[in-house]
Amino acid sequence: MISGAAILGAYFLDQLFGDPHFRLHPVCLIGAVAEFWRKRLYALGKLGGLLTLLGTVFVFELLVLGASRLGPFMEVVILYFYLAEKALREEALKVYQALVRKDLFQARRVLSFIVGRETKGLSSAQCVRATIETVAENFTDAVVGPLFYYVVGGLPLATFYKVVETLDSMYGYKTKKWREFGFFIARADDLLNFLPARGAMFFLVLAALFLGMPFRRAFYTAVREARKHDSPNAGWPEAAVAGALGIQLGGQVIYQGEVFQKGTLGQALRSLEPLDIKRAVALLRVATCGVVLFFCLVEVFLWKLGYLH
Repeated sequence: MISGAAILGAYFLDQLFGDPHFRLHPVCLIGAVAEFWRKRLYALGKLGGLLTLLGTVFVFELLVLGASRLGPFMEVVILYFYLAEKALREEALKVYQALVRKDLFQARRVLSFIVGRETKGLSSAQCVRATIETVAENFTDAVVGPLFYYVVGGLPLATFYKVVETLDSMYGYKTKKWREFGFFIARADDLLNFLPARGAMFFLVLAALFLGMPFRRAFYTAVREARKHDSPNAGWPEAAVAGALGIQLGGQVIYQGEVFQKGTLGQALRSLEPLDIKRAVALLRVATCGVVLFFCLVEVFLWKLGYLH
């Protein structure tokens, strides 16, 4: 059942408990099912990746269908597991706190838990850049995407989105190891995030306005420079944050020993500093509130029109 109450309930559970770590967490189960298929299908290349995606979606949709029949509260709980704003915020702040203590080793270690790139050897400024990029990009995956697809198609579509997004984080790299196997998974992720990523940009711009940051610069930076990113979607929220903070994101990154050059986003009006992580987190928090409020209002509007019962 689609309802604004479920969205609010899931949001408040996330704010209260964050992202709990246990074996039966839905994302952990998605990863375990995907690995079951991957070990058997990797040799098939692109076809193996596609079959892994379809097999994982099939298994997990059945699991969610069975769990959701236990009642409306279970639907709220499942949707809550698909959100991760608090966890993203707290992990980013751990990097900030380590950098403030001048503990670069700890900053790199904590950062390695939330990014796919290699963190060994990163400078303080590079740690700041990587943290802000993952906060901006994952605002789409952790907040906007799950709620958007829940409103559009209920828990089944939100589950499909979460499966694709999780598999993309596991296999959607352009490295030699995953380029073939992750091809269809990455393309599916690109397609599903087309609208949520642009919506994420919009809410980040509104958050910049609310916080007294240069929201016009955030908007025009995103519109002008988002396409410079190697991803068709990640550049939109990242460029918006870069514009809001007056910093430059992008550049060289290393994934699994291979060097990649990402396009730069925003103008470096000043040097990166650890405090920029807190500013990015503030944007994340306000933008998340905006997303939740917006989708709840959409639900009320649809209910008033008679589309929801």
